[in-house]
Amino acid sequence: MKMFGTIKWFKNNKGYGYIIGSDDDTYFFEKIDCINLKETFNQGDKVLFVPNFGEFTYATAVEKVVVTNE
Repeated sequence: MKMFGTIKWFKNNKGYGYIIGSDDDTYFFEKIDCINLKETFNQGDKVLFVPNFGEFTYATAVEKVVVTNE
């Protein structure tokens, strides 16, 4: 099940970062786990992702969500 989150920080030059999920957990992710590999992320960007739990929490299928005011 996908979850909404916010980019805590992302290092474009290194290709990894962290997301704060809507459940307030922190999820590690790498650029390779993104749907659009050309996408860049900035602190505060809204994303949709698949949370994974195991030895640590991490995100896959990360995609940027465009928020519009209609």
